[in-house]
Amino acid sequence: MASSASLPPVRSYRGLSPDERRSDRRRRLEDAALALFGTLGYGACTIDQVCGEAGVALRHFYEAFDGREALLRAVYDRVIADALGATVRSLDARGADPRERARASLEAFLHAYLDDPRQGRVACIEIVGVSPDLERHRRSVMHRFAEVVAADMQRQARAIGVRSRDFRFIALGIVGAVNELVIEWLTLEEQPPVEFLRDELLVVLVAIIEGASAADDYLEKRTPRGERRQKSRWLKSWS
Repeated sequence: MASSASLPPVRSYRGLSPDERRSDRRRRLEDAALALFGTLGYGACTIDQVCGEAGVALRHFYEAFDGREALLRAVYDRVIADALGATVRSLDARGADPRERARASLEAFLHAYLDDPRQGRVACIEIVGVSPDLERHRRSVMHRFAEVVAADMQRQARAIGVRSRDFRFIALGIVGAVNELVIEWLTLEEQPPVEFLRDELLVVLVAIIEGASAADDYLEKRTPRGERRQKSRWLKSWS
């Protein structure tokens, strides 16, 4: 076996190692894809267009990605990581006031999507229906957001003294509602401030948390015990 001293040195180009060059090309391809998919749309863009925008040769594209769908997934995952990270950091940075926590987290999430509308378009429009595999991935991401929302709804319920419950299924509906309002915002000719969306969503969130206890009391009286047990078992098994 040759010693390390006898191996040829790793060549650099413009001060970058081969790994650094690959990382740089991948980043430029993702940046170009965000610019193109977030404006022209995923379906309207070719790999050649992305490579031209990025200044990356086609052969180097396939060193980084299996194809156009893999690139879309990478850009989507980057957008989601930014938005989810901003949301969680906002929740962690706030005090105990439940309304302020909810307001701040909604604002952080919306700004992550809409300060650069290309991000919101990729996350809420371009990713939808591309393939069964990507659709499963998108659904798993929605469930991750719903877990964050449900956990904070539980904290809010305890803080304001209403009966706690399993908010996970409802939280998934809230995540879907947020997506729809983001899509509506992106397609409007005259877009309201992000704070308008934040406040409308806060109304929905507060109404659900405070109204859930009253609704559960009503449903307990109207729903047969066996049906309530069946619902409880299903919620425990659902994920």
